[in-house]
Amino acid sequence: MNKPADLIITQIGRLMLYSHTYPEVYKGRVNVLIMKRGLFLIMAVSVGFFLWLGHEQENIDDGQSVSYPQPGHEAPAFEAGAFGGGEYSWEEGQPAVLYFWTSWCPYCQASSEMIEEAHHRYGDEVEMIGVNVLTQDRQQDAETFIRENGLSFTNLQDSEGAISDMYYVPPVPTTVFIDEDGVISHRKTGAIAEGELTSEIRSLKGGGE
Repeated sequence: MNKPADLIITQIGRLMLYSHTYPEVYKGRVNVLIMKRGLFLIMAVSVGFFLWLGHEQENIDDGQSVSYPQPGHEAPAFEAGAFGGGEYSWEEGQPAVLYFWTSWCPYCQASSEMIEEAHHRYGDEVEMIGVNVLTQDRQQDAETFIRENGLSFTNLQDSEGAISDMYYVPPVPTTVFIDEDGVISHRKTGAIAEGELTSEIRSLKGGGE
C-alpha cells in the first residue's frame, strides 16, 4: 500500500476507528481530518484524470505518435447516414462547420439555433454539418429534436461514435471549423457564443459579411 490514495483511505479508516473508541476526544478532530483528506483525495484524482486526458490526446498508431485533430491539423474525411435518409460523405474542398450534439445537451438548443441561422446566411459558401452522437443519445429523441427545432442543415447519425472518435469529442456540444484545404482552423468545446461562431465562419469564407 504505497499509493497516495491507499494511504489516505487507510488513515481515514484509522481515524474512524479511534472515533468510536474515544468519541469525546476524537469526534471533532476526526471530522476535520476526514474532510481535509477527502478534499486532498478528490484533488489528487482530478489531477490524475487531467494528466491522463492530456496523455490520451496523443495516441500511438503503428509505433508513431499521432495527435488528435486540433487547429492546424488535417480534418479526417468521413461518411455516415443522414437523418431523413441517404448517405453523406465529407472530403476537403469546401469550408465546413462540424457541429457535434445530442438531444439532451442543455447547450445544444441555443447552439443548434445559431447553426441553423448560419446555414441560411452562409450555407452557399460554408457547409453546416450536424453530427448527432448516437452512442450518447436515442435516435427517436434526436429525430424529435431536429423536427421541433426546424433544423434544415445536414445532420448525420454517428451511430457507433466513429466520427466523434475521429475528432476526439468527449463532451457536447463541440464545434469544429474546417477550411477549404481540409485543415481545422478552430475548435470549440462547450457552448459557443454567436459572435465567435460568426467570426470563425467569416474567416472560413475569406472575410466580409
